[in-house]
Amino acid sequence: MSFKVSYIEEPKLMFLQGDSYNPTVGLIKYRPRFSTIDETEHKWLKVGIIGSGQSISLTSNLLDEMRYPAIPEKIAKWNIPFPGLSEKSPLRFSLSYRPEWQQKVSITEIEQILSEKTREKKTESFLKLIDKKLEVIYDKTPPPDVVIISIPREIENECKDPRYDRPLLKLPNQDDFHNCLKLYGMKYKIPTQLIRPDTLLFKGTQEKSIVFWNLAVGLLYKSQKGYPWKLAHLEENTCYVGISFFKERDNNQEYTRASMAQVFLDTGESFILRGDPFEWKNEQFPRSPHLSQEGAEELIKKVLEQYKSVRGNLPERLVLHKSSNYWDEELEGFLNASKTINSRDFLTIQGTNRKFYRPGDYGVIRGTLISTQDMNEHYLYTTGFVPCINTYPGLGVPSPILIRCKIQDSDIKKICQEILAFTKLDWNNTFIYRKDPVTLSVSRKVGKVLAETMAKKIEHLDPHYYYYM
Repeated sequence: MSFKVSYIEEPKLMFLQGDSYNPTVGLIKYRPRFSTIDETEHKWLKVGIIGSGQSISLTSNLLDEMRYPAIPEKIAKWNIPFPGLSEKSPLRFSLSYRPEWQQKVSITEIEQILSEKTREKKTESFLKLIDKKLEVIYDKTPPPDVVIISIPREIENECKDPRYDRPLLKLPNQDDFHNCLKLYGMKYKIPTQLIRPDTLLFKGTQEKSIVFWNLAVGLLYKSQKGYPWKLAHLEENTCYVGISFFKERDNNQEYTRASMAQVFLDTGESFILRGDPFEWKNEQFPRSPHLSQEGAEELIKKVLEQYKSVRGNLPERLVLHKSSNYWDEELEGFLNASKTINSRDFLTIQGTNRKFYRPGDYGVIRGTLISTQDMNEHYLYTTGFVPCINTYPGLGVPSPILIRCKIQDSDIKKICQEILAFTKLDWNNTFIYRKDPVTLSVSRKVGKVLAETMAKKIEHLDPHYYYYM
């Protein structure tokens, strides 16, 4: 088989005063995008804490420690020291966690929770208590920008489900505690951050500098309700959409609905839209749901309405990312809803077992694009050797993602440049890249939140991602 090989340069991220390949370098040198040019300006992020007396104390100690630099065990261009959050920090923000923004889960309340008969009932009781604590914090003047839920060790030990490797807390209907917590935060318009007991003691976690970086950027994004960085070269007047599916639970029956359309704009903004539910029964493809023509049309109409409400006009170009192929009815619906758009690119992005190799000691370069001779399939390396840091920051042999274009009005290299760029837009992680573009990876995460029973009861879900992460 013959292939055509080309290379896409590492995308840059744009910060307040400059651009960088690396999120952490850019934040230190050029400051978050929603800062001000004033060099004396310093932001204080208001942080609330809910937990037991011990977990609140440990959380406060961790936040205290984040005021100071943390040096990684091995300094590299992709793993640089955490500079600390003091008033002299180059990041220009610090954390304020005053006692009035804290709500203690008392020993008596913990005993009441643990007196429930089943593990799931204990988790449900704990979640209801968090709801009450969030309401108290919400009524403060002013309320905090973000609330940390610090799970007490006693609660996690009694409530974690032994069927999972990770300490997951499940409710009686198998809803997930973490996901439901996000919906309660949305209820009070306060983004939430979950911290587990082992994280407070750095047991089984990444090294301290990475934990500090990820926590600091997550709290920054959630508290400021803005984007610390954006992609430097994302096309204007283009609407990028990631579409995925989830199973909605209702009295032990499962219905599949379009999980969401996550809409990305060149400004860095993103919005989450929920599709209408539909039943999926297909013996040949039971786990690969597809939209009807009507469902696909309605979903894209919602996307374009959201775009117009933000930008004042329809986009000139529409890009769809899906992890499954386009069926005829589904495609017709997408096309009908977008017939007024000048340019359209409808893509399928999947994993693949196919690997390629190059001479030398290192794996294939990230950004390598390998297309079949007939241009029907394209293999893009979103992991691999990264020239700008002169190393491969991974394990094993890197593998590409597979891209197929169902509708294509743009050059394939431009399409893949955008996909590669979207691997760098995860504000929940400060690593230089992820393997999958956020159009799909974030959609899957949000879909898990939307799958919870509680989500169905919320008529108007907030479209902003900081409530879901």
